[in-house]
Amino acid sequence: MCARDPPQAPLSAINDSNRSIPGTRPGTPERPILSAEQDELERDPFVRRLASALVDRKTGKSRGVVIGITGPWGSGKSSILNLLRERLKADQPEAVVVSFDPWLISGRNDLISEFINELLATIKSEPRSAKKLKNLTNTITKYGEQIAPAVKLWIPVFGTFYQVGLNFVKTARSRDVSLSSLRKDLFDQLALISVPIVVLIDELDRIEDQEIRTVAQLVRSMADFPGISYVLAYDYDRVVQALGEGVLDSARAERGRAYLEKIVQLQIPLPVIVGEEIVRLLSAELTPLQQELHLPESFQNIERYKGLVNLLSKHVIETPRDIKRLVGTFRVLCGMLNQEVDWIDLLAYSTLLIKAPGTAGKIRNNPCQFCDEMLDFATAWEGAEGKEMPLPDRLHKRIKNNEGTKKLIGFLFPSLSNHPRNLDLRESRDALRRRRPLLTTLHLGLLPGGYSKAGILSLITKQPEEIAQFLSTANDKNALGPLLDRLNDLYSGPTDINHVQFWKGVAGFVRKPDCLWMTWFQPMYNVIQNFARILLLAVPQNESFRPLAAKVFSNLRNANEDVLTAAWLRTHIFVHGLFRREKRGDEAAFLTSEQTEACAREMSIALQPRHLAGELIPLPLGALPCLHHGRNGHLG
Repeated sequence: MCARDPPQAPLSAINDSNRSIPGTRPGTPERPILSAEQDELERDPFVRRLASALVDRKTGKSRGVVIGITGPWGSGKSSILNLLRERLKADQPEAVVVSFDPWLISGRNDLISEFINELLATIKSEPRSAKKLKNLTNTITKYGEQIAPAVKLWIPVFGTFYQVGLNFVKTARSRDVSLSSLRKDLFDQLALISVPIVVLIDELDRIEDQEIRTVAQLVRSMADFPGISYVLAYDYDRVVQALGEGVLDSARAERGRAYLEKIVQLQIPLPVIVGEEIVRLLSAELTPLQQELHLPESFQNIERYKGLVNLLSKHVIETPRDIKRLVGTFRVLCGMLNQEVDWIDLLAYSTLLIKAPGTAGKIRNNPCQFCDEMLDFATAWEGAEGKEMPLPDRLHKRIKNNEGTKKLIGFLFPSLSNHPRNLDLRESRDALRRRRPLLTTLHLGLLPGGYSKAGILSLITKQPEEIAQFLSTANDKNALGPLLDRLNDLYSGPTDINHVQFWKGVAGFVRKPDCLWMTWFQPMYNVIQNFARILLLAVPQNESFRPLAAKVFSNLRNANEDVLTAAWLRTHIFVHGLFRREKRGDEAAFLTSEQTEACAREMSIALQPRHLAGELIPLPLGALPCLHHGRNGHLG
């Protein structure tokens, strides 16, 4: 606030309104905790000892000490001050606890006047202590006018404001009121009061160098007063640098340290945050968002999640602010991508965005260098060539960051880790190492022509006729490819739907025409194979699909369906090595060898007359005179 600004409510009013908030919103970055109920790091013992160092519990008076709470940005200093305020008020209800944030103020005189204003406003807002400290407030007002004579003070009295300022300064000077005499009066009055006064100064490391020096001078000018204790929260290196300004670099740090030691009697670094605490903090931030973000039940027990959190706690995440920023970023991305990408991978990618934005930018600019699947033919050769490089060279080509970033990249993209592995059908089909999820993440939404997870799950539950019509419309729009890709990703998940009903709809779409199976049906061959593969791939991905797949096959076969069932039957003939075929793996099998052979013989007998009549063999375009243009523009 500038000196010329109109009267504003003191900072205590803002702080009091914040204290009425029951808790911070999960996933909201840059917001400290407000009460012990939110203290996941169990800092209460530390805060209790800190409170005892500030206020003598026997006498109920402040000890008159200046304590510095040091730690890097985001390490939880503001949270400690909030917990300390709560503890001091719980131990000493009459205590005057002043919260002063110089970051909200600009200018030397503004800092001094606002500090005095805040001190006065807090004293007057405490009904238990206001009367006891009436004379003290008058002396503090005079003292403030002397050390900041050019600034008008706005002092709240019973919800209103009255002005003192230059007129008072003139009066004081006319009465020969000296600063030293005011200091003595203030000193004597503070020595007699029984109400503890504690001043909490936060964000000291976030203001300009000159402003840091101003606050330091202000504290020093009042630090020797009895009855007032101070707690300053700051990053040690930042404040030392600011206090040492004006000398050569070689002596700057030493001068800054010496100056700080004259002001702060005891510097206490924040307790070190260990890995287990980071894990607990992250879980505490994610749990309230579980329903909103559609996180799995008991997500904390998922092995891959635990592996990621272990990596983050050891190599990447360092402060509570990191966790706030991570969860805030993750929350936004989840809302935009709406379950289209594996949530654990998205949490890892969010970490890259906040801790290694340069590496995240390289992924955006060259996704082909990271993806385990081919993005296009133009980049296929480059990707294959890169995989021939030794791992250190591949990593150095892509990232040059610290070990934590490299491990995070290895987690997301195993081909760039020390333990590369091939794509596993049982892994999430929405993993970032795959083409569609990676491009969807970089696009921050569905790719053009893409299908959402909700849309695919809705399709699976439709009636057979609706399914057939939907697939036919998609085919007409040349949108069947993306639909098949997304269906293949998602189909192995839900088992509580009517799968028989869904495959009846698919069978209705791929059904042969009533007339001869002519060359127009040839483009559908790949479509049939892709649909058939969806069910075959679902079995090794989810063991519970094995009986479901057998049920689907049995129902379609009983209805004389001979397109999808024929494709599945052919696969099983090779799987079991029947009819002199070479035997292959049986992970995708849902029919036994006996079932496969019996069904193959039965189906061959049923189809033999049509085969002999030439109805099952695609004929040359001019072989029959009855050829005409059929549906979808194909010949039929």
